[in-house]
Amino acid sequence: MSWIKTIGMGLATGLILARPVAAMDLLESYQLALQNEPNFQAARAAADASRESLPQARSQLLPSVQATGSVGMASTERTSPSLTGQELTNSFDYMSSSYGASLRQPLFRMQNWALFKQAREQVAGAEATLQKESQNLGDRVASAYFNGLYAEDSLASILAQKEAYQIQLKAATRQFEVGQGTRTDIDEAQARYDLSTAQEIEERQNVDFTRNQIERLTNQTIDHLSRLNPARMDLSPVQPNRLDDWINKAEQTNPELKALKHGLASARQEVAKQAAGHYPTLDIYAQYSRSSSDANFTINQRFETTQVGVQMALPIFSGGYVDSRIRQALATVQQAEQQLEAAHVNLQMNVRKQFQLIVEGVAKIRAMEKAAYSADQSLISNRKGYEAGIRSSIEVLNAVMEKARVENDLARTRYEYALARLRLRSLTGDLDQEVIATMNRWFDS
Repeated sequence: MSWIKTIGMGLATGLILARPVAAMDLLESYQLALQNEPNFQAARAAADASRESLPQARSQLLPSVQATGSVGMASTERTSPSLTGQELTNSFDYMSSSYGASLRQPLFRMQNWALFKQAREQVAGAEATLQKESQNLGDRVASAYFNGLYAEDSLASILAQKEAYQIQLKAATRQFEVGQGTRTDIDEAQARYDLSTAQEIEERQNVDFTRNQIERLTNQTIDHLSRLNPARMDLSPVQPNRLDDWINKAEQTNPELKALKHGLASARQEVAKQAAGHYPTLDIYAQYSRSSSDANFTINQRFETTQVGVQMALPIFSGGYVDSRIRQALATVQQAEQQLEAAHVNLQMNVRKQFQLIVEGVAKIRAMEKAAYSADQSLISNRKGYEAGIRSSIEVLNAVMEKARVENDLARTRYEYALARLRLRSLTGDLDQEVIATMNRWFDS
């Protein structure tokens, strides 16, 4: 068997770790993470809790009805002077009862209206925060998945190099035995082989680590990951194909920006709510009560009372408490404004970064594919030259290493390109199962 065929088989063996029987793909990983990832489940529960603030605030604008009642046994001793001046004591045992109902409808309460408006902003902010967590989860799953694939690629590359170094070591040994090689060739091949053995241990640990990250996200044991098929990758320009269009879209639909905008609106309503402490309140009320023998001097008497009226309360002085709360709320508004501005700047930078990674990634992938082809041809040429005696063993080993390095760089570039496409959609709040399902077609089934 020729050197070229032998090396070709070695590289193929290294690059194919194990054909998966039932590999987990990117879409399945995301779907499992949506169901099992604890941080996202916590975000869902937080959103559910926040939604309840709206009916709670609305209840403060609606009428409240209350019923009361009591019944009990009473025992009274009454002592009073008689006509002759002597004190007489009489004992009474009787039932005492009281029943009532009241209705109160707020007519003017500025604080309650501000609370209601604030609750609407808080619920909208919670929905946006949940959407942001969904986008972040998609990003984390994709990052973990591509890291897992790259770790497998790196291990495959190390295995291919190790086998190539072993073959080269045997060849150098045979050449030395027949007097055509040098001891240096053997030592160099042995050193490269030993180094690849150490690198293999490290890369296997990295494969286990990255796979564990995916398992923690999906809460499921993984045997294999579906492989990215370069022939299926979509390298066409993203649409729209203008950076400004993506920035404008992100400013309108980015979940984090929406959550901060609602947070700012909520903070402003907090100012209005605290300022309401200076305003009067006005309620309409209706009360009905019925009582019997409810005091010592009303034994065996019954009363029924109905009352309807308007009640006003006017705050006059609270020791500066309201003014302090207003200043505190205004400071919170300023904080929310600065956080929104910082997020706005970061968003523009991130959109620009991901868009450039996509545009440059296509050109880089094309260039790296040519470099990989050239590295492959260089290895073949060096092998032929070594067999002809015009290339050294070190040159062959360097060619093996260069081919592995270029192929690793190509794989990493492809993963970075795919991740950038997903992250750009995440920044506009569009990263969902449909988007991931579209990219999932890039993988072998």
